[in-house]
Amino acid sequence: MPSSRKAYSMMVKRGMNERRAGEPIVCFDLADLAIDAVGGRYYCSFVRDVIDAGYFPVFVAWRGTLTTFKTSRFKSRVVNERLGVARSPDEIKEPFILITDRDRKPPANATRVVRMCYERRLCRSPEEIAFPVFVHPRLADKLTNASPADLDAKRKVRMFFGGRTSEGAYDKGVMHTVYHVLSRRKMLDVACSRLPDADILKPLNAVAWLDSNDSYRLVIFETQFQTIPHDRWLEALAKTDFFLACPGVDMPACHNLIESMATSAIPILQYAEYLTPPLQDGVNCLTFHDEESLLQVVDRALNMGDDEICMLRRNVKQHYDEYMANGKFAKRLFSGPHTRRTLLLNEYRVPRT
Repeated sequence: MPSSRKAYSMMVKRGMNERRAGEPIVCFDLADLAIDAVGGRYYCSFVRDVIDAGYFPVFVAWRGTLTTFKTSRFKSRVVNERLGVARSPDEIKEPFILITDRDRKPPANATRVVRMCYERRLCRSPEEIAFPVFVHPRLADKLTNASPADLDAKRKVRMFFGGRTSEGAYDKGVMHTVYHVLSRRKMLDVACSRLPDADILKPLNAVAWLDSNDSYRLVIFETQFQTIPHDRWLEALAKTDFFLACPGVDMPACHNLIESMATSAIPILQYAEYLTPPLQDGVNCLTFHDEESLLQVVDRALNMGDDEICMLRRNVKQHYDEYMANGKFAKRLFSGPHTRRTLLLNEYRVPRT
């Protein structure tokens, strides 16, 4: 990685030379370091979504937030895309969309203005919109080039979970005391209690399992012990009918939920209302509210007929394609009657109950 000074200089030198004639501009005038939360992962995903929606991103040269496009392991994923850098939004002499966290009057050429809000609160009006949960940055390009799922094909795994389950991280009390949901480890323990050990596979070799054509009732892949190759993660998700969408470390929503829906796997989850719009039980997910109802949902998933599974799978695909696919959030943010909007970065961290 280059030094901070060199990284900043390299970004500023890019100017506006990479823009194609007539390409619509979105200007990111974000100075607050809060935008770089979680190592810049959310900022990276947001920029990626704007690019996928067909816009040319221009970044105002705030040293703190511009430099990290060269030094952050997440934000550096978009640095090779075509982009621009301006000293100020006032340098842009044609109509553009402005995303800002600064308290100043927007330039006259800003046809739409999105104000970034870092407070942890829920939306209060139709002009406000919640920042979504995106797929992990390393998967964005893979989803763009992924082959569409065969919605009618019979899948080899009925229920699947893949991810870290480390003790002390994924069994924190915050899930129960703050969000009133089961922790990841608790959710998996309850789900496993419904099946005999012989029906539960915990693979010791990722590639061997991915290459196999064997059928299983429940597969749990604890990636702190055995990793699934990044380039085959979507393939793993596409093997299952249902995905156990367990919470993250300190918040309910997790990127692997979105990734599973990209493969039309049906999520089983306790936080459907954290999505915008919310998922619907029996339509595009199966929901539960405590240990007992989770057991009932597991039974329902294990015994569900092929026709109902295909119906749910199609609804999952429809929801993903409309609201979650690459570029969809940016198009929704920049369309509609509201030319002045507030984007709540941390709305997903606010307890719903």
